[in-house]
Amino acid sequence: MFLIALLLTLHQQPSAETLTNLAKSKKIAELAKFSTGDGSEFKVMKGGSYEVGRFGWKAEDLKMPGVGDFVVFTTPLTSEDIGELLFQRVGSKLKFIDEQAKDGLRLRHHKVRTTFSLANKEADLTDEISAEVTPSASPFHALRFSPCYRVSSMTIGGRAVPYKQAGGIVMIPKLSLGKVTMNLEYSAIVNLPNYAGSITPGVITLTNDYWYPMVNRMPTTYEITVVPPAKDWTVVAQGNYVGKETVVKDPGEKFKVDMPTIFWSLTVLKTKHVEEMIDGRKLQMWSPRVDEERMALQPKLYAPIIRMYDANFGPFPFNSYGALDSPTYGGGALEAYSYATYGGGLPDEDAHEPSHTWWGGILPNTYLKSFWNESFANWSSGYYARGVPIGNVLERRDAFQTVSMPQDIFNEATLMNSGASVGAAGGALGYGKGALVLAMLEQLIGTTNLVDCMKEWVKIHPKGEPAEWEEFEEVVLRRMAQFQLKDFFDDWFRRPGFANVSLEGGKFSNGKFEGSLHWNGAKFRMPLDLWFENKGGGMQVRVLDTKNVTADGHFTISMADFRPNKVYFDPYHRGLRVGPAPSFHSFQDLSSKYKVVRDSKHTEYLSLIEGSASSAVIDDLDGKFLVGHPDTMPQLKALCDKVGFAVAGDLLTYQGTTINLKNAAAVAIVELGEGKRCAIGLGQCKMEPNLGHGYIGIVDELGRMLRGKTHFPASPDFGLPL
Repeated sequence: MFLIALLLTLHQQPSAETLTNLAKSKKIAELAKFSTGDGSEFKVMKGGSYEVGRFGWKAEDLKMPGVGDFVVFTTPLTSEDIGELLFQRVGSKLKFIDEQAKDGLRLRHHKVRTTFSLANKEADLTDEISAEVTPSASPFHALRFSPCYRVSSMTIGGRAVPYKQAGGIVMIPKLSLGKVTMNLEYSAIVNLPNYAGSITPGVITLTNDYWYPMVNRMPTTYEITVVPPAKDWTVVAQGNYVGKETVVKDPGEKFKVDMPTIFWSLTVLKTKHVEEMIDGRKLQMWSPRVDEERMALQPKLYAPIIRMYDANFGPFPFNSYGALDSPTYGGGALEAYSYATYGGGLPDEDAHEPSHTWWGGILPNTYLKSFWNESFANWSSGYYARGVPIGNVLERRDAFQTVSMPQDIFNEATLMNSGASVGAAGGALGYGKGALVLAMLEQLIGTTNLVDCMKEWVKIHPKGEPAEWEEFEEVVLRRMAQFQLKDFFDDWFRRPGFANVSLEGGKFSNGKFEGSLHWNGAKFRMPLDLWFENKGGGMQVRVLDTKNVTADGHFTISMADFRPNKVYFDPYHRGLRVGPAPSFHSFQDLSSKYKVVRDSKHTEYLSLIEGSASSAVIDDLDGKFLVGHPDTMPQLKALCDKVGFAVAGDLLTYQGTTINLKNAAAVAIVELGEGKRCAIGLGQCKMEPNLGHGYIGIVDELGRMLRGKTHFPASPDFGLPL
């Protein structure tokens, strides 16, 4: 019966009820039959990149007299995802109107004021918008919000503007050309905690919601005045703090954002707050649940991150940066360019969110075409970990190098066209493949050259316009012409998938290694590490650019001063290719699985790691994590000697570097023979030690690696004998 009803509706205009039923049932193929196109616009109903559609979809009619009849498919939204699909009725069909389709209205600046009703979970907002109208073929303009926000008034020059709203789309007739000032009044019941916006007795969260009008998701500057519900509430908003109002009954806190921005964050809450001036910037943290002693670590963690990005990507555009710990935000974190909102896990040495000040902030991303900025943010995290001048940078490069593992979902779209509408693939390609491809580009042209290209992109990008992969490509091809990288971008950005390549054979003679690659499927321009080992165990690495490989897979590498007897093919798996992941036997991976046994005389050591105190001798060390001091836990003495920790009182020396165990720590995985291992730890630090892939090392008070060693990720029988 359903199919008969469907066939009948195909010959007449489908009702909103029919469309809602199909949307709720996620019958994408049936919905696609109504489309004037290929119906791909409905695929997002299977699930957005950030869970859009979790609460279901419904269709609402929108009729604008003199303009036309429309349908809006609506669902509760989160920032950076897609929803509110707009269609115009054309007979029995639906013509999709993409959010990117320009209709001639460009918003430039907002002056927003907001108040709240805790009892009603309500946000009330006014917005004075400076805009301009340019020629377009569209007979209307469409403003977009999250669907819970409802417009109650819209005027231009004191005169009411006719409008119609369905879901989160507000449609107005075409305006006269030129500059206009629009005044909006709108409000919402905000009640989606741990998903989008919410208002609770202790926290007002508009972050991760579209609580402001957008057109084509274009960047705008804005200033905002926020009236907190009581004096003991704190406003956390984007931009630079301007001050408190002085001439009104209920004064608000004022902030200004001079950097054109697409995604806005705002939280008002009862909270503790810490701040510290470092490098002339106010670095801070807000939290209602973390104690202030631990909160004070966050500015110290942020300082070298922002210092490094400021020096290498371009000037940091705000006078402060901070971290907000929000009980109602949900999981993960969301950048706001002058701060970031986290659902927990603070304090943290997070280099991802601060990088978004450049990748998504100074260079805005709509998320409608790709998640390029997430690629840059994830790459930046690795760049920071490998290169921050804390401790031994050469040892950091080994410990934090990128491992590139493919995912089947990388086959679903290309990097150039992988926006929110492709669903989960958009996030996987943005956070995953794009960052790994940037790491391969870094291998090909060098870290300094890649960072110079990024800095140039930040410098020349037109302010207030969205950025995309293609613009970055133009910069790289122009500045790095000597590398002839057009094929690299074509292979990795305009094609889906990843490489399936292996080293089939090779021989060394007359100072040259002659090898052969086998491609199972498409060939890719990519760098591939070849590690050569001689009889004495010495190693040399060469990076093979597959551009220099013949059509049948052959290549030659000159090695005049080194006689290898074995070659390892991309052992760290830096190439984005099929193959097993490398095993590093790292402290991070192994120690988390071991049973902690703590020295009863030094319970202050590594106090963040849980474990019982004991003074007894441990008969079987395999799988144990001993935390203590060799003077009071005698079994540690031989283990420390084995890994090279020389301990004298509160001082520990490793590889010529001495730390004080009262404000630093040393950790290691110790090989016991016959495949057995244990872990050891000494000293005090306020964050858990982070050695990356390393198995042994010393860390500072904040758990940051100062010295460390990383295992070569190959078993003795791995590699090709020569």
